[in-house]
Amino acid sequence: MGGRVYSVPLPPYQMPTIKAFIQARMSSSRFPGKVLASFRGEPLIRHVVREVSRAIPFSDIVVTTSSEPSDDPVATYVGSLDINVFRGPLDNVFDRFSRCVALYPCDWILRISADSPLLDPDILRLVIEEAGNGDYDLISTIYPRTFPRGRNAELIKVATLLSIRVDELSAEDQEHVTQCFYRDAKNYRIRNVRSSHDLSGLSLAVDTIEDLRRVESLSAEELKGYSASYAS
Repeated sequence: MGGRVYSVPLPPYQMPTIKAFIQARMSSSRFPGKVLASFRGEPLIRHVVREVSRAIPFSDIVVTTSSEPSDDPVATYVGSLDINVFRGPLDNVFDRFSRCVALYPCDWILRISADSPLLDPDILRLVIEEAGNGDYDLISTIYPRTFPRGRNAELIKVATLLSIRVDELSAEDQEHVTQCFYRDAKNYRIRNVRSSHDLSGLSLAVDTIEDLRRVESLSAEELKGYSASYAS
């Protein structure tokens, strides 16, 4: 006679939690105040938030800026839009993210730069979807870069981020949160999301006032040249 077979119910699968951290500060060396500069009639950061909200719930977006007085206008404006705001160290963005995730817990951080008013939500969704497709530490679109600058994103596993000691990072690593991942890539599981063809020579990022004027003037027809189908 065969033994009795017991069925043990599996725990329900829980989707990983993701929050978007948008890095923003007023003290850009090449274009001070650019995140609040007018772009098509609205502050540039308003466009960034709008595009991100098409890929992730509005309530899961946090604008991370510094606690310096120079960034008071960013915090005030973003707060007026009912967007979550976190303030921390100016140059040590790694520490700013680590502190922010303590207040806004999540499994993954979608890292976004506030100088990208024409983000593509489809690219953001592709990056987010990869979180459920493997055991990764970092999901990126810049390893190597194949999308235009200003249309990139990185998804950072919080457990991995918090396992890195901030005091062992260089000043450059502290400012550029994911730099240490790429430099020591053999020690991390990095997944890259690629464009079907290389558009890395194009840019929709706003680093200077000249960039703002150029990007703002692009027509819908011209912007088609910055789009691509996607390959994982």
